[in-house]
Amino acid sequence: MGPAQRHIPTRTCVICRNRREKDGLFRIVRTPEGDIVFDKTGKLNGRGAYVCKDDGHWDDDVYRGKLQAALKIEIDDLTFKLLGRAIVSHVTE
Repeated sequence: MGPAQRHIPTRTCVICRNRREKDGLFRIVRTPEGDIVFDKTGKLNGRGAYVCKDDGHWDDDVYRGKLQAALKIEIDDLTFKLLGRAIVSHVTE
């Protein structure tokens, strides 16, 4: 017998429905207060949805609709753009 393999958590992207390792996805959270935020730590309290890191899921209203359905809340244009900017700035850090 070899060494025990560590469990690697997987999640599904709400946009493209691909399953990936949790580290390969961004987490967007609807907080208990109703705010929509980008969760850098992956541990914020609230309803979370995962989106692929390597795909440009921020260019289309279809993507916003799928994210809204996953978080069960309406996302206005400004919030959607701010989420996209937060993710882009996180990637470039």
